[in-house]
Amino acid sequence: MSTTKQKETDWDNLTDGLWKMYERLGNGDQAELRRGLPSEPFWRMLSHIGRDDPHKDDLPKWRILIQCVAIAGYSSTPFGVALKEAGYSKARLKRLLEADDEQLPTLLRRTAKQLRSANQKANWNTIRRLLFDYEGEAEEMRLQIAQEYYTYDTDSNSNQDDNSDE
Repeated sequence: MSTTKQKETDWDNLTDGLWKMYERLGNGDQAELRRGLPSEPFWRMLSHIGRDDPHKDDLPKWRILIQCVAIAGYSSTPFGVALKEAGYSKARLKRLLEADDEQLPTLLRRTAKQLRSANQKANWNTIRRLLFDYEGEAEEMRLQIAQEYYTYDTDSNSNQDDNSDE
């Protein structure tokens, strides 16, 4: 396995690890994480994935990522597909994809809440990669989310579901 692929897999496992740790927490700790508080459960989550001492510039990114996962949940559903399934509008997607570093946390919180209200979990790995922008991959992640959203056909997916009982 190439070093880049291994690094990506390791990071994906970390994001998955956040969700697994979250599920084991008590209701009070989960509520603190949904509020985005950098309290004891937040630091336990980071410690669980081996990020005991994150760079100070990364702390707000970890806070928003953990908060969004806590609000909306985590699954293997690609992020753009989850947005489409949740009825996320094209106008909101455009704002999300064009957001700068200042706007992005607020828009991600709103997005997580919309996913939650639609009972639609998502794979937050793409958002993690967008937030941390290692090796300049933020733009690539924006394109991936857009492609997933615009190429996913909710009608053909629901028809497959409807025909599964036959």
